[in-house]
Amino acid sequence: MSHDPELRAGDTDRDRTIAVLTDGYAEGRLTNDEFQVRVDSAHVASTVGELNALVVDLPKAKTDDEVRQANAVSRPKLSKDLRAGWVSWLGVGILVNVIWGATWITHGGSAPYYWPIWVIGPWGAGMFIATMSEPRKRD
Repeated sequence: MSHDPELRAGDTDRDRTIAVLTDGYAEGRLTNDEFQVRVDSAHVASTVGELNALVVDLPKAKTDDEVRQANAVSRPKLSKDLRAGWVSWLGVGILVNVIWGATWITHGGSAPYYWPIWVIGPWGAGMFIATMSEPRKRD
């Protein structure tokens, strides 16, 4: 809203004031009666000063960025070492499976013994334990 209290209020100014009042009511800062009286006054206010008087004792409305930040879910972050470990595990897992698959194709017949499990299984279990036991930082 404009800082000039004598400026004529527009619909946008009234909507912003009502949004501040609604937030104040939702946060328990206004009783139902106070909220109704102030909203009714906001609808008939003709100047910015009249609107400012309705919300002077309430915190200002949150910006869109503040609302998005408050509603954002913080995700735990893995350390760089753990991320590198998982990427390495995945790369080696793909490599040994390609080797195993190439062996199967070149020798034909039924699938040979799945030996990559002895590479990716214990390593993956160790990575899982390390990941679950590491304290995480939030975004």
